[in-house]
Amino acid sequence: MPGWSSKLRSIPYGTLVLLVIAAGLYVALLANSAPPTGGGEERISQAYAGFFLTLWLWIALALLLVVGGVMGRMPGWAAITAALLHPVSGVAAFVALDAVSRNVSGAILFVALLPLLLAGYAVWARLPQLHEAYPPKTVSLAVWGAVALLTMGGFATGL
Repeated sequence: MPGWSSKLRSIPYGTLVLLVIAAGLYVALLANSAPPTGGGEERISQAYAGFFLTLWLWIALALLLVVGGVMGRMPGWAAITAALLHPVSGVAAFVALDAVSRNVSGAILFVALLPLLLAGYAVWARLPQLHEAYPPKTVSLAVWGAVALLTMGGFATGL
């Protein structure tokens, strides 16, 4: 059955597994990002949980981006941009998460939107059949421009 085995190879199982892991971490991060109701120890434990959830989520997103770039197709300049902006956006998300804990209005948007953009771009890069409908230059400019703006906004919430 040559048709059957080629279909199995075309399904990006690794990407799907990483996407499920990232989705679980994303949901846990959003659940953890409510402003703390208790005092000192609860705030500290929630801050640690937020830090580690952000760290592991950004590691999963980095792996998704690497898989998307290696196994799929990503413009060279976009790969360099991803390598530079991805870690900085993680720090900005954590800064915004801290702002959420201090009841800064709108800070949750940075925590919520950055991972969605990064994961969506990684999936787009991994599935080159999407490149005909959504051209690489346009998608890459739009996504990395939005990530740059959201990263600056995330840092601005911490001021």
